[in-house]
Amino acid sequence: MIELGKIVGVWGVKGWIKIHSYTRVRSDIGSYKNWYLQSPKDKKRSFDGIDADLYEVVSCRQQGPGIVAQLGNIDSRDKAEALIGSKIFVAEEDLPALSNGEFYWHQLIGLRVDYQGQTIGSIKAIMETGANDVLVCDNAVQGKEDVLIPYTESAVLAVDLDKNVMTVDWDPTYLE
Repeated sequence: MIELGKIVGVWGVKGWIKIHSYTRVRSDIGSYKNWYLQSPKDKKRSFDGIDADLYEVVSCRQQGPGIVAQLGNIDSRDKAEALIGSKIFVAEEDLPALSNGEFYWHQLIGLRVDYQGQTIGSIKAIMETGANDVLVCDNAVQGKEDVLIPYTESAVLAVDLDKNVMTVDWDPTYLE
């Protein structure tokens, strides 16, 4: 299960919800026809280790600066309000296939990062910046600050998901 957003409010009186989308293009969250909602309040059915309920997405669209959606069986403001704070998940198999050499962020989190056979650390987060994404790696040297590596063709040489490792060309002087 992949987290793609959360419900942040209601819109109107017919059960529409306001969404905060984590997808790069915010409106892309509407391209998934089934959402698994994990309520912060109570336990639901478990899907892939996530306690959630399955909802069909009837409609989803941009509304002003935000995204709103209508879910199956949510037809009143009261029912919609009960969903506020829920995280939105989709099944990993529902994600679009990527071209060779492309990766989803969730696939990169946790990879060991190596430079010329030396471990720099492991990826713990990815930041989106205007120019390029930046990998945030914990430092293999205890007590040292996180290492920031640009996710560019010149810095990232190879990604091997099977071996759980990313090879980079990045100045290792921070390890001293």
